[in-house]
Amino acid sequence: MVFNRKPEPKPFEPVQVEKRSPSFAADTADLRTTPSDPRPEPALVESVIGSDLSIEGQSITIRCKGLLRVNGNIQADLHGKKLIVGSEATITGAIAAEAVDVYGKVQGSIEATSVMLRASADVEGDIMSRTLSIEPGASFDGRARKMSDRTIPEKAREPMVSPLPAFHS
Repeated sequence: MVFNRKPEPKPFEPVQVEKRSPSFAADTADLRTTPSDPRPEPALVESVIGSDLSIEGQSITIRCKGLLRVNGNIQADLHGKKLIVGSEATITGAIAAEAVDVYGKVQGSIEATSVMLRASADVEGDIMSRTLSIEPGASFDGRARKMSDRTIPEKAREPMVSPLPAFHS
């Protein structure tokens, strides 16, 4: 029975680890999980609604605790910490966030501490914010109101529910 005998297993030998250049380390930073190489936690978790996604319905509210990047078509209210409306996106509904960066189209009110309308933005609706920046080329049809310090915490969580009074000239 000598012929059926299996060779005795050899113990594992230590593996030599090769040091790499800093550029290699940067390229593989996402793959490392060892405690000796801690990575900083991201400030916000990013959620993405892709350009191939369309969300439609009545009384829908999308909530995100971190960063929400929208590239698709949304017919819903959006609540989040930070919202980026991509250049291909169309949002029909109220937006409430701490910061809103618009490259695409929004039809509805925006309520945020900071609002940035990029050159490709097209916004039809009222904006209430502490800071509003509009790049040349952006389209904005609505009223802009300055948000007071006392309204920021409660208003950043929920969209405006009462319509703004009509303007009479």
